[in-house]
Formats: sequence, structure tokens, C-alpha cells
Amino acid sequence: MLLTAVVATAGDVAAPSSLASIAKKDVLSPADEAAVAAFVELYASQLENGDATDRPKARLKLLADVHGLTGRRATPLFREVYAQLLIPRLKTIMVDAPTPHRIAAAQVAGGLGTDSAVSLLSRHLSPDQESDDAVRVWTAAGIRPLIAQANVTPTRLNRVIRTLGQAALTEPAWPVLRQQLETLAAATANRRGDEGGQAALMALAREQQAAVLSRIVERLENGELEMLLVIEPHMRHIQEQFLDQDDAAALREQARGTVPALSGLYDAILTNWDAIVANERSARLAGRSLQKAEVMIVLMDNYLTDRSQSTAPRYEIAVTGNNRAPIEAGKVKWGAIGDGREYR
Repeated sequence: MLLTAVVATAGDVAAPSSLASIAKKDVLSPADEAAVAAFVELYASQLENGDATDRPKARLKLLADVHGLTGRRATPLFREVYAQLLIPRLKTIMVDAPTPHRIAAAQVAGGLGTDSAVSLLSRHLSPDQESDDAVRVWTAAGIRPLIAQANVTPTRLNRVIRTLGQAALTEPAWPVLRQQLETLAAATANRRGDEGGQAALMALAREQQAAVLSRIVERLENGELEMLLVIEPHMRHIQEQFLDQDDAAALREQARGTVPALSGLYDAILTNWDAIVANERSARLAGRSLQKAEVMIVLMDNYLTDRSQSTAPRYEIAVTGNNRAPIEAGKVKWGAIGDGREYR
């Protein structure tokens, strides 16, 4: 039974205050579909035209029955009907509305759990398609919950992860790049199972992640010190991916894609040494990045060659203390590993 109507919207149908009972159904009656349409009309209009108070309430309303714990009860049929009505409204908002409204629309799309939501967000991932940094941050983040949705097809996910990786290669803003890598990391660790295309998605995401990481190190070497704000936090994800993986072929592929990028980090930091040590935050980030990089190089290279052993240098102290010697030694020791035959 529908809850008390709050406002009359589409035609003569009253918009319910919740779709909880309809969301559980495997068959929707014409009355159910009319109620869903009225609900979408009411709250999508508030999302598009509401003020700073109305907009968050509308976003929560639109997500309530499809996202989070309560959203697990939503049937595939309901999601498709709901998305069919809602996506066109979100598409208009994301093209024409002010930034806060567009961000809210991206957040709603991320919770829908449908192929159409993936397609909508994919159109706003690249700086060539979307000029607003803030919107690109939220579209990249919006892909993450969709990765876990069984209703989203493997084909659509693979396509958007490839698009995301390509967008990251040219992304100018480091906050967006961090979100893009977070989403690639989520794809590498997905638990979709065989029918959901888990292995293929993992492999594709690892490939994209390695390419983006190599590009980030290149950008750091070219003087973009902001890349340290991307590299250092992402190291944890790479380590988790490697340690949580038990597929031998996947481990080898990740090592071959990651070690060459990480081995170039020493040269990138030495090339920009004066600028890095002149800023305390950059110096600490550089030192911590090198420490994590060495751990990963040793772990991955040992898996392939069983030849590497860390000397556990205190890189953060060295960089903040303007001591190049340990980094020079690290460059000699690890910088050439990526050129070895195991990584070709």
C-alpha cells in the first residue's frame, strides 16, 4: 500500500512519499507505474530547481529505494522502470543546471544500478566532454557503486572502465585523477563473480591503472608536483590488490605493469629535487611515496624473480632532510629493474 501522498504531480496521480512497496515487486501495474512517474516528476523537479535546502532532500528521496541497504530489495524490473523515467531528467540536469545540481544528479545516477546510469556518467568523465572539475570528480566517484551492481552488465562496465582509464590519461586536475584511480582500484577488486565478468573487469582495470600510473610518474618528472598527491595515497590500493590476489597469472600481469612505473619514481623525484625539498608537504609525500614504492617493487619483483631484498631506507627522513644519497642509491638499485626482461 502506498504511503500518504504529499503533492499531486503528473496528471491526476498523487506522488507517494516513498516507493518502498513498489520497489519490491516483480510485476508493476499501470497504477504502480503512474505512481513511480509522479514520484520522479516531483523529486526530479526539486533536484533541478530546488534551493540548497530542497536539493539534498530530493537527492535522498530519489536514492532511498534503490541505494544502500534498503535498495537491495529493489527488483531489476523496478530499477529499469525507475531509471527509464529518471535518467532523462538527470541527463538534462547534468547538461544545463548549475554545478551543485549537476553534482547531485551524478550522485543519484551512481545509486541507480542500471546500464543507463553507467552510460549517463560515462559522458561526463573526460575533460573533453565535461569542463567542470567538480562534476568530473563526482561522475568518477559515481561509477564505483555501479561496479557492485549485478544489474549492470559486464559489457557496459568494461566499456566505462576503459573510458575512465582513457580520461585519466589526460585529466588535468589532481583531485579528479585521485577519484578516477579510486574507481579503477574498485574495479580491480570487484567481487562480481564469473557470471558478472569479474576476471575480465579486474584484468582491464589493472591494465588501465598501470597505464595511468606510468603517466602520472611521467607528469611528476615533467614538474607537476601535484602528482605526489595522487601517487602516495594510491600506493595502498596497489598493495592491497596484490596481497589480496591469489591468481598467479593476474599477479604476474600486475607486477609487469606496475614495477616499471614505480621504478621511474626515483628519477622523477631527483629531477625535481630542489622544488620538492623546498615544500615540506611535497617532501613528506615524496619520501612516503618512495618508501611504499620500494615495498611494492620488492614484493612484486620477488614474485617474478625471487631476487630482490629491501634495505629499508628511511626515504621520508632523507627527502625532508635534503639528503639525496639514499634516493640516488635507490635509483641505481631499483631504477633499472623495470627495463629487465621479466617486464618486457
